[in-house]
Amino acid sequence: MSETIIDEIIDESGQTRRLGSLAPPKGFVSSFRTFESEHPVLDDSDIKRLIQDPNRTPSSALFDFKKWIKNQFDKGSCNGWAGASAYAKARYLRGFTDGKTFSGSFLYSLINGNRDQGSALEDGLREIQKTGVCEFDLNKWDRIFSNQVSVEARANAAKHKGLDCFAVQTKQGFRSALAMKMPVIVAVHAGRNFQRLNTDGIASVDNGSGNHAIHSHDIKLVKGTEVYPTDNSWGFDYGQDGSANLHWDSFEQTFGHHTFYAIASTEEKE
Repeated sequence: MSETIIDEIIDESGQTRRLGSLAPPKGFVSSFRTFESEHPVLDDSDIKRLIQDPNRTPSSALFDFKKWIKNQFDKGSCNGWAGASAYAKARYLRGFTDGKTFSGSFLYSLINGNRDQGSALEDGLREIQKTGVCEFDLNKWDRIFSNQVSVEARANAAKHKGLDCFAVQTKQGFRSALAMKMPVIVAVHAGRNFQRLNTDGIASVDNGSGNHAIHSHDIKLVKGTEVYPTDNSWGFDYGQDGSANLHWDSFEQTFGHHTFYAIASTEEKE
């Protein structure tokens, strides 16, 4: 069997970034329930009403980059970090405000087949529900293989699982999930343009089917343009303190190749 070769780029800070978001096989059908079948799909007026509600707290005000932005360094573990970070935000939004963050390298170790050759979005969500994800300090960024993961990390992961995760099938479902404060794990094509932000913090678009997993965590209007605040896993040097605003153009090509996923709730145990 030939080995998958994942993309690599050098980012603006000079760090090699392995782009490990793998598309599922053609004809793939997600095993997750769909967002659209389980939640109301909002129309444009309802989305606008929610995001312009003066009592709505923007996610940027909730998630201080110094604590929430993570760094995959030179590993192809983006999908692990996208899932672990989205899980952490979903947990926080449902009332667990202790500020705990979680290890994307641990999650990646469950889904990479002991090779640093990337993973598919659904694989990460499946393990968040089945195995869970351990707290950040229990598994360092470079521990990406199963034999590097401690018994303590595995036991801790069993206490932190995704409860309600949904495949997002439509643009309107994606927008609705974000308007309803559900973090969404997405694929983007990351090249030079992805690293170029305009004065409103909006990233430019690279052409491609999607090679990098990240997560969106809000929806807002910037000078009348609808954008989706999104955290990367390249540390603070990327974008604006590790984050960027993306518009739908960043997802239009990748959406047909990858299934996006929303995390609605989590399961916590003592």
